[in-house]
Amino acid sequence: MEAKKSNELEKTTRRKGSLLARASSRLPPRYIVKRLIERFILLFAIVNFLFFIFWVFPLYIAHFNPAEFYVPLNYKNINREAEVQALDRQFGFDKPVYVQYIDYVISMLTFHFGYSLIYDQSITSLIISHLPVDLIILIPSLILSTVLAVGLGLFSALRYGRIADVINSNLAIITYFVPAFWLLTIILDYLGFTLNLFPTNIVDALTGPNGEPLKGFAYVAGLLKFSALPIILLTFLSYGIRMVLTKASAVEVMGSHFITYLRAKGIPESRVVFRHVLRNAIIPALTRVGVDFAFVITGSVFVEEIFNFQGVGLLLLQAAENVNIPVLGASFFIINFYIIVVLLILDFVYPFIDPRVKYE
Repeated sequence: MEAKKSNELEKTTRRKGSLLARASSRLPPRYIVKRLIERFILLFAIVNFLFFIFWVFPLYIAHFNPAEFYVPLNYKNINREAEVQALDRQFGFDKPVYVQYIDYVISMLTFHFGYSLIYDQSITSLIISHLPVDLIILIPSLILSTVLAVGLGLFSALRYGRIADVINSNLAIITYFVPAFWLLTIILDYLGFTLNLFPTNIVDALTGPNGEPLKGFAYVAGLLKFSALPIILLTFLSYGIRMVLTKASAVEVMGSHFITYLRAKGIPESRVVFRHVLRNAIIPALTRVGVDFAFVITGSVFVEEIFNFQGVGLLLLQAAENVNIPVLGASFFIINFYIIVVLLILDFVYPFIDPRVKYE
């Protein structure tokens, strides 16, 4: 009995050692460090770009002082100019430009974005309070659109040139060019107000028939029901390009010599398709995920505006309307940080999907 347990333990240890060795061969530490440094450099470049757009350009090129917007022109309690100067000192506008640059870079990279006078709270806590709403609709739509794109892309590739492929491919292309705001408004009006299939605002979704706020499982169910329509629409609007890329890659792979060789050996078609064709065809779709993630975030601005979701997208829109430059800069930084994290994850996933990819 003890010998049997010892053998099982030894097999488990070997299996873990094999997995670690395989992971190490696919992702050498040198490559991991290199990619982390490259993504950090990209993030640092974005911070510099945001500093120029939201700090240098308005203050030193356009000669526009954001503090002026926080003090009304008819402000009569104290001297308006003194109040503007006080805000300049609070925001650091009166410091030398190199000091402003250092403070800005440190605040961005440490996620300390300052204080918003409009919302009367720190910008960091403001974004954190809006962030979960984005995660509720963005992450599921990104996952579902990727699965839909890969599945329909493979479906079209297997029926290449037939009527099903033509319809499927044209529909995918059309969804890419459909104006998001127009489609979202029509769908919400028809399914929400006309057919009453989905709640039209989050207050109704999270309030019971007796007027009391929902709690526990009922709260989660109400939130999921309200989130379902935005998730479905974002999924529909963002899968098209990845579907076309998957189809094109799958068609190319199926025409390659090694697929012909596998079929000649008598390997079952299902194994050829799902183990070899799909594994190679999925790479372009995953490559596009990082770009489409930015598209989904952009689309979320319309979703949050129409469905009154209090997420980062709506916060960004309100900050643009109010010329709230600190919140604008912080929101754009968070969005770009999202995208860089997604790209970094994809960098580490590729080698395990495509066996031809090896990093030195």
